[in-house]
Amino acid sequence: MPRTNLETWKTKLPTDLWNHLARARGAHLNSMEVFPLFAAAMVAGNVAQLPARDMNSMALSFFAARTLYMGLYLAVKSDTLAYARTGVYAWSISIPIMGLWKAGQVLARD
Repeated sequence: MPRTNLETWKTKLPTDLWNHLARARGAHLNSMEVFPLFAAAMVAGNVAQLPARDMNSMALSFFAARTLYMGLYLAVKSDTLAYARTGVYAWSISIPIMGLWKAGQVLARD
């Protein structure tokens, strides 16, 4: 049962290592949860025939923001710095939301 492997190692690994692995799992799950929003924005942008430059910029910005978010998710241990992680999360989801909005604007004109 690979989904419970992390829990079976909780008492066998040093606490710091287990906490790091738990944060890595949380970062992964969060990325899996936000990806459908990005995918929908890319599909909508293609349907609306948004310029390739805009689509590429959206994709690059999204993946850069998500990479930074995952780095912060893994590294930040203080509650104060967790606000930076939250800010980057908000930035990362605002990118596909804006892509959906732009696609909607184009499609509403047609």
